[in-house]
Amino acid sequence: MLTMSVVDNNGQKPERAFDFILLFVSLQFQIPRPVYFYLSSPRPFVEGGAFPNAALRNALNLGKQAKLRLIKIVVNNEEMTPNYEFAGTANWRDDWKACLPECVDAYEPCFILFRLNTITEWVLITFVDDRAPVREKMLLAATCATFKSEFGQCYIEHEKHVTDRKDLTLTAFESWLKAKTELGPMSEVEKELHNAQQERAAIAHAGPQHLKGVAFPVDRNAEEALRKLARQQLSFVQLSVDTLNEAIKLENTLESLEPSALASKVPRDKPRYTFYNFDHTWEGVPQKCTLFIYSLPSSGSSIKERMLYSSCKGPFLGAAQNQYGVVITNKMEVDARDDLSEKALLEVIHPLPVEAPKQFSRPAPPRAGPRRITKV
Repeated sequence: MLTMSVVDNNGQKPERAFDFILLFVSLQFQIPRPVYFYLSSPRPFVEGGAFPNAALRNALNLGKQAKLRLIKIVVNNEEMTPNYEFAGTANWRDDWKACLPECVDAYEPCFILFRLNTITEWVLITFVDDRAPVREKMLLAATCATFKSEFGQCYIEHEKHVTDRKDLTLTAFESWLKAKTELGPMSEVEKELHNAQQERAAIAHAGPQHLKGVAFPVDRNAEEALRKLARQQLSFVQLSVDTLNEAIKLENTLESLEPSALASKVPRDKPRYTFYNFDHTWEGVPQKCTLFIYSLPSSGSSIKERMLYSSCKGPFLGAAQNQYGVVITNKMEVDARDDLSEKALLEVIHPLPVEAPKQFSRPAPPRAGPRRITKV
């Protein structure tokens, strides 16, 4: 791309915005000789003013290959350049003691990249002493976004701003890192939710990544009950998720159960998986349906229980249909306030037909129809 640039009377091109302003003012008020324009390729421009030089790019590439432990970067003549590099050893704490804070000058703002263990565990330290010149402070702050974009945000795990060399000791850094990673004060509900999320993430990470949910094993009694349910030998089968042993266990079975007694068999204070063979007559035709009822109370159960029941439901239903032969006609999800009467079951199995919306009849436009003759 070609751009138009301005030169002064000596044929020199202004390098900075301030020089350009001075040249513009001199042209306007001092009536100089004619100013000439020429076409040239623009200078590489990076947002923030300073841009990395070749030495810095080479150092950053070595750092991404785990060949450097520490890289110190300063801004010199509007260029980011490496000021100190350290290859390091296998122990990052010993490397920290050997380099920091000795490699940092008190009045020189700089960036410090320090690798903890892997290539994605870099710490970006922005060191700006309070007594440093204001121009250097502003230049480093304007260059920070450019530098992180050049190095790659995905490699930086922690960022720290330091204004005193005393905060660059290993003891100060480990205290800061511990305070950052530790959990703050939490209520009992927040602690329970945090533990449940950690366990769920660990279970999901250990299992196959293509599954949606967590597949817990089904014990033998529950397997036999589901096979009997598929053969219509049982009318009611209820199962639970054992959160301690991470398995699905059998809670209750019944050979026959009237629809009016179903609500009393489903607990309203604990989550449960319930299968019910509902034999009924609809419009004079006998019908058999298998309902799956997922009861999840809004209170009375822990957050971990509710999360595990929700995560296990999908894989468990897949196993019940594919491995044990259960044909599920309808699914219901209820809480303590929902109705489980026979009428409610019939409404789920045979919902009322939805009437099609009536189309709006447009009125006839003006003067439609036969012409009328008015006598005067």
